Amino acid sequence: MKVPREWDRRRWRRIALLLGIFAYVACFQWMYENYLYPVWDYAGFHYEIPPAGYLALAWILALVPSLWMPMELTRPSQLAYWALYIMVFIPSMFVPLYAGLDAPAEIRWLMLALFVGLAIAGLSYRFPLIRFRPGRISRRHFWNAFLCLAAVLGLWLAFVFRHHLRLVSFGDVYDVRNDLSDLAEGKPVNFAFMLLTGAINPFLMGCGLHYRRKGLLAAGALGQLLVYSAGGTKGSILSILFVPALYFLFHVKHFPFALKMTFGNLALVGSLCICYRLAGFDAGPALTMVLFVVLMRTFSANALMTAWYYDFFQWNPHTFFSHLRFVNWFVHFPYQNSIGEEVGWIFIGKGDVDATANFWAIDGLGGLGLSGVLLISVFCALVFWTLDSAAQRHDPRLAALVTTYAAYNLANISIFTTLYSGGLALLILALWLMPPEGRADFGLAGERARRSILPTPRARPLPIAG
Repeated sequence: MKVPREWDRRRWRRIALLLGIFAYVACFQWMYENYLYPVWDYAGFHYEIPPAGYLALAWILALVPSLWMPMELTRPSQLAYWALYIMVFIPSMFVPLYAGLDAPAEIRWLMLALFVGLAIAGLSYRFPLIRFRPGRISRRHFWNAFLCLAAVLGLWLAFVFRHHLRLVSFGDVYDVRNDLSDLAEGKPVNFAFMLLTGAINPFLMGCGLHYRRKGLLAAGALGQLLVYSAGGTKGSILSILFVPALYFLFHVKHFPFALKMTFGNLALVGSLCICYRLAGFDAGPALTMVLFVVLMRTFSANALMTAWYYDFFQWNPHTFFSHLRFVNWFVHFPYQNSIGEEVGWIFIGKGDVDATANFWAIDGLGGLGLSGVLLISVFCALVFWTLDSAAQRHDPRLAALVTTYAAYNLANISIFTTLYSGGLALLILALWLMPPEGRADFGLAGERARRSILPTPRARPLPIAG
């Protein structure tokens, strides 16, 4: 009896995914040995070769999640889940071992805690979504309110930084960031800065791409340029590239989302490794900057932060989540400065460096240690489930596009910061309120509906690839 074609196709796709992750891990290993260690050893990327048994454990733990990672994009949070797997989890299986801050026997427990934490975060896809009552608001009214909010915050930011706005190279962004700290520290405009960066501008770009509205796309891109000129955040300017890149990735036919994510990241990291090798391990200025932004900052720094936080809290008191504003009303915060500044002082030797980290490190390890990793993973699963429930009336590709920067934030900062000032909570609210495509506006009909700011596209979006 022949194996059913659909089951056979799923099996081969899962095998292809496993092979792709294997190639990505091998590429990461080569990159660490030939780029990170020789170039960034002074920054903490040491190369202490661990015993073979621990290295084998790292390989096994890095590969096994590929057996359960979602193949299709059926919920928007799956983009963030894949970002955590590729950008945080896999590097964290190897960088702490190589950095050598703790004995491999101690790091083994960190690796296992992260493995269980990743599995817990993915459990949200096992539960049915809750059906929230849709917000009764017309498309016109929604977009009038959203665009008004974007305009007010953008004008506020431009006014406060009117004498300091400038577009600079990545090498000079720290001068701009110093101005941002001087002008915005402890002031409400910093909240506007983060909301524009993480929520409002990506929302405009994502909707502009999905609905093919060039005005919305341009507004979001110009908003990110304003944010970059005010604060020098690399992520804001790079989002103008990676949000459209994800849009085109979503529309590649014949391949499931998991294979596109895996082989897309493999192609990115692998091509840069090849360029570095062809340059004779001596990159020029342009390639040096690209290698720093992609290989070091995006795909490796989070894992180094995990190693730093794990070592730091082996010897220093946990915060018991008192690093959160609403918790420190009841629980004493045991440090003089923020956690990022305390860690930066220990491992970088500078008191003005804020070594921010992914939520597994800053919220989990900082809050309760290894048990905190498991607890914060449960909260992450709840956030995923809430986002997916609020966005279930929309095409998951649209909801994933508008939350792209939030997914990036989850891999880089506290999950509570991502929700509050990073704008993920605002995005969840917006996706719940925004009327879905293909439905009549509430309270509008006929010509008035056709004249709405964001009319329903003539052709329905393509089905999810794969």
